Amino acid sequence: MLPRKLYELLPYLYMLTGVVCAVLVDSTVVLISSMLLIVAGVFVLMMRRSYRKSTNRQFQLYQAACEPAAGTAVEKRTGIERRHAKVRQWPILDNAGHRIFSDRRITERRISNV
Repeated sequence: MLPRKLYELLPYLYMLTGVVCAVLVDSTVVLISSMLLIVAGVFVLMMRRSYRKSTNRQFQLYQAACEPAAGTAVEKRTGIERRHAKVRQWPILDNAGHRIFSDRRITERRISNV
């Protein structure tokens, strides 16, 4: 794997090599090859810019999707992010207005999952 600095410099090295060869050597083959090097350097720079733009946009969309919903509060405890819904308060009531105790909630959840 290439070091990061060398990786970032490669397109510029392609273009510099192309320009130097075109100026110093008087040959049609070298002129064509140097033009191809310059075009390759520009093409690589454009591809990298395009990829980084799209990746940055995808990352922004991902961050926006991971933000907590409007009805939740994010509380930091011991470095761990935990979300608590503020919509339902304890004790939880069923549709008839009766309290749902923890045992009943667990069994109802198990029954509904089956």
